[in-house]
Amino acid sequence: MAGAPDDEQGPRTHGTTRVRRLAWGGAGALGLALATSIVLVGWGLSWLAGRASHESAPPPKIAAAPPVAVASLANADALPPSVRRYLENTVYPPGSGALSEAQGDLLRPNRRFEDYRPIPDTFSTDANQIVTVRLTCDHYYYEGDDPIELTLEVLRGNTPVEPLALDAGTTREGRAGLEGNRTTLRFLPARDVYTATLDPARFADHHGPVIVDARIEYAPGAVHEETLRLFLTPEGKIPARFTGEIEDDLVNGSLQVEIGVEVEQPGRYRIDANLYDRFGAPLAFSAFKGDLARGDRAVEIEFFGRLLLDLGARGPFSVGEIRGYRFLDGDYPDRERMADLPGRFRTDDYSPTAFSSDEFMDPHKARMLDLLMEDVARGIAIDAPPIPTPGATDFDIDPEGRDEDPTASDAPNAPSTPASASRGRT
Repeated sequence: MAGAPDDEQGPRTHGTTRVRRLAWGGAGALGLALATSIVLVGWGLSWLAGRASHESAPPPKIAAAPPVAVASLANADALPPSVRRYLENTVYPPGSGALSEAQGDLLRPNRRFEDYRPIPDTFSTDANQIVTVRLTCDHYYYEGDDPIELTLEVLRGNTPVEPLALDAGTTREGRAGLEGNRTTLRFLPARDVYTATLDPARFADHHGPVIVDARIEYAPGAVHEETLRLFLTPEGKIPARFTGEIEDDLVNGSLQVEIGVEVEQPGRYRIDANLYDRFGAPLAFSAFKGDLARGDRAVEIEFFGRLLLDLGARGPFSVGEIRGYRFLDGDYPDRERMADLPGRFRTDDYSPTAFSSDEFMDPHKARMLDLLMEDVARGIAIDAPPIPTPGATDFDIDPEGRDEDPTASDAPNAPSTPASASRGRT
């Protein structure tokens, strides 16, 4: 193999030295002596080469642990700690899990969260003198040519402020920053707020972020600048569309939801969805990740049976927040968005006993378990790192997980010795 190290090029062979018989005499004796010297030197070089080859050879490999049998994982208490920890964190498939009200980024994945921002020049101990500004819109991602409504609010305390002057516009943003000409936006009063309409068709040749800027004169000679970023996917860049057709079924003890799509651009896709219980409370999230070909009509998202069983889930469920994109490796932007599918879709009724109690297993997880078992067989311990405590620094904990100052072991913030203190032991 070209470029391979010498010890990977196969065994070497040493040629034999043939000594011809010479006539006895002065010249013959001299020739025999020379021939004998050559043979001895050759043997010496051969011995040295063999010794060097033996000393440079890699140590014999330790026999790998046999592949992990899935059935043997049932007795978790008998497994090494590193394997148990890995299994505890991989009960469910990657990209899925329980969903709660605290996960606003998943429950409202394309919602904006701008709040009123105080203008630093108006900071005061009197809250009624502080001027705040909020520039926002409904979403961050927009697909297609539908108009986008922007709102601007200016308050002094809780009282609306009418700007003395207002200049606003929109500019494309590329990989290196702002690019192209600024497009003027006109904000008009609407009760206590100002609104403007952004026409995405004016950016039909741009796929990516745009920056909205507003220069606000909120008092004579007092000017504040506010900006807002949003992401446009023009009509011609939408790679696929949801059809609105959804079917559900029980497959291998898991809830499988089939979502209708029309793929126009083949490639690597990710499609996410949320699952809600019969009362509308968030239950689980999951995703499809894989290649789609042009003309594909559906994708399948699995809500893992063991997860639903652990949650005590019972149908009928509802599926919502269905969204997706095509991944563009190495490009800017790195994705082409699909338009979100609005609404929620009800499933059939499923009893908790319909779901499988099996833990997730695939070839990658099985391989990781094999590697962990091989490490254990070699005497390599993989210990959990010490858990940091308030007030502790890198200098407060020694390699064994104990406080360096023995007199401080009873202090409130002193870290306790973790289970991993027996580093390197099995």
